[in-house]
Amino acid sequence: MSTGPEWEKPAARIKVLFKDLLQAVGAWFGDFFDLQQGVDREGTLVAIRSNKKMIGTNAWMLLCSTLIASLGLDLNSPAVIIGAMLISPLMSPILGIGLGVGTNDREALTSSLRHFAIAILVSLLTSTLYFTITPLGDYTAEIRARTAPTLLDGLVAIFGGLAGMISISRKDKGNALPGVAIATALMPPLCVTGYFIANGRWNLALNPFYLFFLNSFFIALSAYIIIRLLDFPMRTPVDPAEARRSRMMLYFFSLLVIVPSGKILYDLYEERQEELRIEAFIDAFFGVDSPTRCIDYELIERDSSKQLVLELLGASVPQDSMEFYFSALQSFDLPGISLSLIQDSDVELEKLKSLETEISSLGSLAERLVSVNQAKTSQDLKVERLQRLVDSLMRAQLPFEDIVRETKIVFPELNSLAFAKAERSDFQGTISYMPVFLVEWIPGKSRTQRRKEETMLADFLKIRTGLDSIQLIPFTESLKR
Repeated sequence: MSTGPEWEKPAARIKVLFKDLLQAVGAWFGDFFDLQQGVDREGTLVAIRSNKKMIGTNAWMLLCSTLIASLGLDLNSPAVIIGAMLISPLMSPILGIGLGVGTNDREALTSSLRHFAIAILVSLLTSTLYFTITPLGDYTAEIRARTAPTLLDGLVAIFGGLAGMISISRKDKGNALPGVAIATALMPPLCVTGYFIANGRWNLALNPFYLFFLNSFFIALSAYIIIRLLDFPMRTPVDPAEARRSRMMLYFFSLLVIVPSGKILYDLYEERQEELRIEAFIDAFFGVDSPTRCIDYELIERDSSKQLVLELLGASVPQDSMEFYFSALQSFDLPGISLSLIQDSDVELEKLKSLETEISSLGSLAERLVSVNQAKTSQDLKVERLQRLVDSLMRAQLPFEDIVRETKIVFPELNSLAFAKAERSDFQGTISYMPVFLVEWIPGKSRTQRRKEETMLADFLKIRTGLDSIQLIPFTESLKR
């Protein structure tokens, strides 16, 4: 600290104290972020180079981790999948790629790329074989969670790679590697790729493989950054022009990898915003305080249209209210979405009791409907009541369990089948009641093939149920709520 005549002046004292404070803060931050303390460059090189080869022990660990991850995905068990991540040796050749680029070691880079490719091939073959012979093979939630890679997954890989490389470069190796293995999640998306290959859905296999590639790229990039920050010696000298050219290529390739994940993230954001608007609409008109509650909903997307199907419980919604709800959808910024209601309470207990004296048996119901139709305007309400009862009795007598079993045999690619009765209005005063079948297919086939199968399924259900007309609505697993 300075002393002397100038020190007696308050302004001079404040200036000197502020300068000393800045120096102290700078020194503290310098020590806080200092990566050079405890670095072991030689040990880091040995650790990465010795573990990058997929032979011997690493090969066995790779096979075991692939099978464990495949089992975890098949059983929908996060704990089993985490166990596979912990023993997976996939991280080593990826770090070797970052090391080869960071130290300009072409031989190490070539070797790491070769063993990385071998690891990918072995993992894909093993997982594909498992999902080919497994008796389960369902499209589980754990599989579905790895089919939409986003930029956020890339950020996880970056910070995970940084943590892993910092841990490896220390003289006293930390315990960060198990956490890094779990966070970066390299093995599960590779096994999901094998699942889709085993089921012949090559187009769907691209997304999980892109997730694996995204994670691998950012882990290698993180390793390269730490190698350069720690001033690892170059294996061969690099002239400034070549170094600049290499950096430009790295920036371009990074951008090329990031752009698809950013687009997927934006699409997921838009989809989530639409979901929030739909939920706001439901809470406003069919919430907990409404006499008619929504107990479930589906947003069914077709080529050029969207349909919101609400399953309601409670008081029936009058048909003249449909136009109001359709207008409300527009006010919630949900244009182009049509609305369908499935009301399980169309015939309530009180209504059944009031009609009990009018209807002696189901066999005489048709005659009563004819006589009511002849009563003209004064009898319109009774016709509607009786028609609702006919529909209700029809549904009650439908042997749904038998139909499900038979339909699965004829159409083995069905995932699920649901049945309900829907009220529909054309906004012109016409009310119709139609049996609705909600079908979920195992994904993978083209739209043309799926439409052909849906036509065949509709014909089969008409014959099996004895109904003149039905409504068949397909939906996907990713739209379930």
